Amino acid sequence: MDGRLERRARLGNKADFRHIFERPYESADRWFTVLARPNGLGYPRLGMAISRKAAGAAVPRNRIKRVIRESFRFCQGQLGGMDIIVIGRPGLAAQSNALLFDSLRQHWIRLAGQWAGS
Repeated sequence: MDGRLERRARLGNKADFRHIFERPYESADRWFTVLARPNGLGYPRLGMAISRKAAGAAVPRNRIKRVIRESFRFCQGQLGGMDIIVIGRPGLAAQSNALLFDSLRQHWIRLAGQWAGS
């Protein structure tokens, strides 16, 4: 696999992002803010916003995006029909992949639990 998500699992345009930003479910910690909304599709879709302020140069940003995609792939069966945006926070690039993966896993658990309760 080349590290890409299949097309149907990606948020594709500004309207998708805007819809999530309107009234999101939110999960935040020191490294990420994760926003989500129901999509009515029965499967999750992922969008990412990892800025230079959060992660510096392109190489660390791309590493972080790979970690996010891999974590999403691993947990997407638990996420149901929701659109998700992962936003990086400053200091992200200095953290290990394992720490970031664990942080994301906690976000997926929180969102899946919040979804079950709504």
